[in-house]
Amino acid sequence: MVRIKSCILILLILCQTTFFCACSDKDKEYVEWKFSKKVARVVHEDGWVYTFDYLYSKDGTDSDTLIPFQFYGVNLRYRYNDAYTETINTTENGKNVTKTVPAVIQMLGGANSQGIKNDMKKVAEILDYQNCDVTPEELLAINPEEVTFEELDKNLFFGLMHEALNSEPHQEGDKVLPIYALLTEPEYLSDYKFQIGFVSDMGTVDVMYIDVLYRTGDAYNDYIQLSDMVDSGVASTEQKQAFELIKSISDGIVKDNNFMYEHGANENKNIADVDFSRLYNFLYDIENDNYNKYILYAQ
Repeated sequence: MVRIKSCILILLILCQTTFFCACSDKDKEYVEWKFSKKVARVVHEDGWVYTFDYLYSKDGTDSDTLIPFQFYGVNLRYRYNDAYTETINTTENGKNVTKTVPAVIQMLGGANSQGIKNDMKKVAEILDYQNCDVTPEELLAINPEEVTFEELDKNLFFGLMHEALNSEPHQEGDKVLPIYALLTEPEYLSDYKFQIGFVSDMGTVDVMYIDVLYRTGDAYNDYIQLSDMVDSGVASTEQKQAFELIKSISDGIVKDNNFMYEHGANENKNIADVDFSRLYNFLYDIENDNYNKYILYAQ
């Protein structure tokens, strides 16, 4: 069989539904994973999460439709950055127009810099996204000293590659989740929104970052984040307490793989006018695959 060469990385990043099946018996429905993954991640304080993963079938057979190796990065803390824009086709005053707008998520390779774009093309060549024929042994045999990147941290890339390929299979969970998401409440209520970012694999949440965005104006990026207020020392004592609870909830969600972690204990709390029932309504929608209204689109 001729291997399909039109593998699209973004499809794997956005959805995991291509390699599991939802099964059921008389008592329950559960997820049965057809493939395994080996995954390595690193999380930076500025919100960037970098991932290398290796997807392979459990029975040792090849797949003609999946990309075995991926390297990607996404920022879960900050949505906007002046270095990230995209071109869209839209309609204004009844006319079709093309315009450049702020990107609504920072993805590695999405910056306007040609250097990082070139680096991600080289990554695609190394990992053979086009043909999907490279093997783990061939990747491990690459001498990093013979590879040059313009902007990408070579130690980061090869370090994650070696860690992933030499790791144990990733834990399997029972959730259907996007591999990454950066979601925001659709409207400001009481002049703030919750923002939730996470990355996942094999039905488990690996990294979670929750923040509060306080409105400061009417533009798309006119807000200040609670995490920044805490870091810069301008947050009130109560706001610091609210953020500590938010971090505790984030950590608990990852630990238990449960979006409703300590729901009963925290749902009715209101700290520094931050209503935690809103946060749990948001988390409940994610848990139940109802997050379309929380997705932002470029406009």
